[in-house]
Amino acid sequence: MKSIYRKFAGTALLAVSLPVFALLAGKAEDGGPLHDHFCMGCHVNMFGGDGSAIYLRTERRVNSIEGLMGQVAFCNEQTKVGLNQHEIDDIVAYLNESYYQFETD
Repeated sequence: MKSIYRKFAGTALLAVSLPVFALLAGKAEDGGPLHDHFCMGCHVNMFGGDGSAIYLRTERRVNSIEGLMGQVAFCNEQTKVGLNQHEIDDIVAYLNESYYQFETD
């Protein structure tokens, strides 16, 4: 009986911890250049300057890490840039590290 309980507890712990690791699977250092190349042109057109005002405005749309993930995926679809999931994850990690600092644990 103890063995079954340990297996269940271990599986439950793994299941709970996986989403945390999955939230920021990307690498911020890889996301910066991708962001500059694929995202900034549109953001500069929308907000002027260097485009970073989109992240710094008080009425920003993104209020959670999940929201950030969804917004980057949405922009990828709308602009038809064609980023793959790894590139999207890298941009999300970069934006979170550079602008948002959402808790991921």
